[in-house]
Amino acid sequence: MRRMAFIFFLVLAGCSATQSRHVVDSAKLESPASAPVAGRVIDSFDTADDWHYYEVDGSVHPLAYDAAGEMHLVSDSSAGLLWRGVRYDPKAEPLLSWRWRVSRTFENSTPLSPEFDNFPARLLVGFDSGWQGAGPAALAWRRKVEDYTGVTPPARALCYTFGGGLEGNEGVDAAFGEGRIVVMNLRPPGAENEWCSEVRDIAADYRAIYGEAPPEVMALGLGCDSHRRNARVEAWFDDLTAYGPEAYEQFRSRLKAPPERSTPPLVWIIMAVAGVVATGSAGAWLWMRRRGG
Repeated sequence: MRRMAFIFFLVLAGCSATQSRHVVDSAKLESPASAPVAGRVIDSFDTADDWHYYEVDGSVHPLAYDAAGEMHLVSDSSAGLLWRGVRYDPKAEPLLSWRWRVSRTFENSTPLSPEFDNFPARLLVGFDSGWQGAGPAALAWRRKVEDYTGVTPPARALCYTFGGGLEGNEGVDAAFGEGRIVVMNLRPPGAENEWCSEVRDIAADYRAIYGEAPPEVMALGLGCDSHRRNARVEAWFDDLTAYGPEAYEQFRSRLKAPPERSTPPLVWIIMAVAGVVATGSAGAWLWMRRRGG
């Protein structure tokens, strides 16, 4: 019985180490029509020349993409990602805005299950935080990306998704990333073929999730994947823009408190089961001792 309780605690440790949940704010932020502060356009997608393709394992067909005033991605059972190097200080430009649109969403899209970890659109913000303390799985992924692209990927990333099944106020650590990539869903299913605008305080998101000031942004990524769904889906991105802190006032009415860490419900369930097992073991041991006496 003692051994059974110990195994439960080992399972608990494994769960909390692989996929932690964090409470995040994912409210849609709209800029006023006459915004007093102009942002710095990172990419207006007149061309795709600055973007590079990285194909993920499991892709049936390569991800198709082109840019002509907007970035258009087409996934035909694809698992790919476009990325471009871009360096700036998120403390000086904490707000990131963009527009995106998808042709369809999927049922039950979530990073909590490998078979449902497909999203019609993703936008990733990669940070140059260094690889100290990374586990074996994360380091193996880094070596794989280096071999494929010749470039060391960001050590940490915020991944904003469209059409996921997660609640809008939480993020989840990607399992393979060992806390290196946190997925946050900004749009629930059902907004197909509509342009949606987003504004995120990426500096606040980073501080709330990783518990420290954000390092330099070093790369951005755009994704559209459907390889686990054996389906075709399209995504469009436009108006990728960074804003300085002086722009907070024009978004103030929609900005909320920064995210806080939260314990996954599964952890509480395992703790409760482990407690019941431990209590039962102690009771059985006392009963056997009295009987033997």
